[in-house]
Amino acid sequence: MLKKLMEKTTPLMEQYLKIKKEHPDKILLFRMGDFFEMFGKDAEKAAPILNIALTVRNKKSKVQTKMCGMPHHSIASPISKLLAAGFNVAICDQIEPYEASNKGLVKRAVTRILSPGMVYDPETIDQLKNNYMAAIDKNHISFLDISTGTAYYYQVKDKKDFFKLFNLLSPAEVIVTSSQKEKFLKSPIFQNYHLTVFDKKEIRDLTGRDFSNSILEKYDLYPESVKRLIRYALFMQGESVLNILHSFEHKKLNQEMYYSTHLFHHLEVFKNYEGSHKDTLFSSINRTKTPGGARYLRKILQTPLVNKKDIEERWDQIDMWISQKEKLENIRNILSCIGDGERKLGKVVQPTCNGRDLLAISEVLSYGLQIYELMNDESYLKELEIAKNIKYNIEKTIKPSPPILLKEGGLINKGVNPQLDQWIELSKNTQHLLLKMEKEEQMKTGISSLKIRYNNIFGYYIEVRKTYSSKVPSHYIRKQTLVNVERYTMEELNVLEEKILSAHSKQVEMEYQIFQDLKTEILKQLPYLLKLAYDLSEKDVFSSLAFVAIENKYIRPKFGLELKITNSRHPVLEQKSFLEFIPNTIHLKESESLILTGPNMAGKSTIMRQVALTVLLAQSGSFVPADKAILPLFHKMFTRIGASDLLSQGLSTFMVEMQETAEILEKADSKSLVILDEIGRGTATFDGMSLAQSILEFLTLEKKPILLSATHYHELTQLAKKHPVIHNGSMAIREKEGQIYFLYTLLKEPANKSYGIQVAKLAGLPASVVNRASGLLKSYEGIKKNKQKIDQMDLFTKEQKTERVEKPQQNTQNKLKESPIIKELIQYPLFDKTPIEAMNQIQRWQKNLTNLEKNKMKESGAELKSSFLDFSID
Repeated sequence: MLKKLMEKTTPLMEQYLKIKKEHPDKILLFRMGDFFEMFGKDAEKAAPILNIALTVRNKKSKVQTKMCGMPHHSIASPISKLLAAGFNVAICDQIEPYEASNKGLVKRAVTRILSPGMVYDPETIDQLKNNYMAAIDKNHISFLDISTGTAYYYQVKDKKDFFKLFNLLSPAEVIVTSSQKEKFLKSPIFQNYHLTVFDKKEIRDLTGRDFSNSILEKYDLYPESVKRLIRYALFMQGESVLNILHSFEHKKLNQEMYYSTHLFHHLEVFKNYEGSHKDTLFSSINRTKTPGGARYLRKILQTPLVNKKDIEERWDQIDMWISQKEKLENIRNILSCIGDGERKLGKVVQPTCNGRDLLAISEVLSYGLQIYELMNDESYLKELEIAKNIKYNIEKTIKPSPPILLKEGGLINKGVNPQLDQWIELSKNTQHLLLKMEKEEQMKTGISSLKIRYNNIFGYYIEVRKTYSSKVPSHYIRKQTLVNVERYTMEELNVLEEKILSAHSKQVEMEYQIFQDLKTEILKQLPYLLKLAYDLSEKDVFSSLAFVAIENKYIRPKFGLELKITNSRHPVLEQKSFLEFIPNTIHLKESESLILTGPNMAGKSTIMRQVALTVLLAQSGSFVPADKAILPLFHKMFTRIGASDLLSQGLSTFMVEMQETAEILEKADSKSLVILDEIGRGTATFDGMSLAQSILEFLTLEKKPILLSATHYHELTQLAKKHPVIHNGSMAIREKEGQIYFLYTLLKEPANKSYGIQVAKLAGLPASVVNRASGLLKSYEGIKKNKQKIDQMDLFTKEQKTERVEKPQQNTQNKLKESPIIKELIQYPLFDKTPIEAMNQIQRWQKNLTNLEKNKMKESGAELKSSFLDFSID
């Protein structure tokens, strides 16, 4: 295709196609004047993502090319959209000014290659979460956010843990080797991730460069996945990236709470079941004032702690803020002015960094210094001194409203450099001389509309309307003819132009060098400045959690051996204005279980979720929604809630349920909190009930976690009689005149029935369907009661089972003895009768027995029989 286009195309398109051939797997942004253009398939892919019009180049030609583009000064957002969509982007810029090309084809080259993990402008990506790149080796998974420098790795061996971390952190890009890509493409886990092959083994040559305290000092100690991320970052962004990269933190799963793969989904921590961020735990407690604070809050929720001291230190910070409410309000007001401090600092390593970016850094430092001064915090004396110096140098050097482009002039303040001041003054004087020349020429020629103008192609010129051509002096030299005007030059103008351009060129060159020197100074001190930015994010989080605690009456929990939450509330539901949330008290001792029964919508799942969310908040370092809370220090938390399938992986709803349950049965222990909602409901009644009982007994007797389980299998409530550590509970219901009312109050007793038909009626099912269901229910319950066909398999002791079996047999024998036919049979003188007389009597008994059986069927089973007839295929 490229070869065919190159056969019949312009020199410009030949240049484009040659460069595109070198980057076939990337969307190429091709600079043409003031625009970046995309052509062919690149344009077709990009246009719908960017919501811009797709046009055609060379409409009259046989070889037409689809194209679209955007202004060069506003490409940050479009590039971010393309990267978020999973595309790699190559930026092809003009690498020489138009004048240097001798009015021919301007030289162009790819100046920057971007991938989803390598952002163009950090401020254009999602501010509430990190933008991670990931890499994997045999025993490790590593993560790096190039926009903030956040970097760490986990040592893991279990494939489920790999999947859980990917699912949780959702990296924008996975850096893999060629052999890894072949394997990963076969795995459903990696189907939705952008895989970038990077096989380069050697690190770029940085001999003789000073990178003290650099990440490179520990390079040889890192696992291969970390090294691959470092090599990739250096390859893509150059050595300046070393100034923002942290040392990779070695995290271990046993240092944080271990939780089941889908816990955050089940508890709607970051997204609700509809995929929205609304009405989640995160949205309900996020009162942070900075994007960095929001990301830090997200991080601590993702990694609940298991170290008591670390958790209590976080509680201490919240207590401190609560005790200083006036200072809390002032600090929050200042924090709201900072913006995204981490990513503003991170922009200094980007090639696109300009004067406005440096002023934004100065603003961050200014507000940050105010916070430390107000708090009288001297924890970071060295960092604060560096911040003061950098802030002063930026404000002294950069003009208050600098141009976006670095080589336009007008970037540096007067007084920074004496030589620069001379060039600026000379440039101003020549501009004055230019205006003076214009007025003089108007007077000499008598042409009042004569103008001296400038453009990038022709430089300075004298513009005269054609109607005044007769007045043009002979010493004017024609430069260009247009429809209505003629453009000229003259020797005096050429001399003045040279002075102006020379002065301006030298001014721009010197300003650019001063800017680069200042940027280098900031890069050297960047690790210290980032340290302050991270501390400000932490202050933002714990001051916001204090604000949430004051606003919603959260309390500081305590650690103990039992779980006792007095007047526990759901942190999300209680904030919904249309709800009057009913608090409940939950009390379970070590290794105890609670089985909740009752109808849907009564609040069983809410109770279980709010317990899990309370534990998650507490071990993340937050106060909790309750009047009082004593909590065990859980090392693990597992949930099995909701119905879902993974049809793309060939997994049904029930298979997913059993796989999630299998993980719980394997990994739960006495330091775990387990939440089970409707285990076994995805299969047949007896199968499901058998599995549910077996699972509950295994967890209770073998694994011994604190367990909360909701079920519609009322037969399971009998387990409380068999095992003292199992307790029953239900949600209070008030029934009046056939209507039910949910009271949302936890009772220490099992529900007496399910109320399923009443809930269906509340949901709006047609009256005919509800009435039919009520009739069928009575029939089924009658059959069950009269026939005794259903016997709970292992819910009863042997003595109870014997009693259930023997009593009906005794009753049956008594009823048989009392039957008139049986009495006749016993007393009948068989040997005194002839064979004919005996046969006639037997026939009468058979007839009487048949009539008796028919009457019984009418009384107990006729409705059930008719219900089956109704389903015939006629």
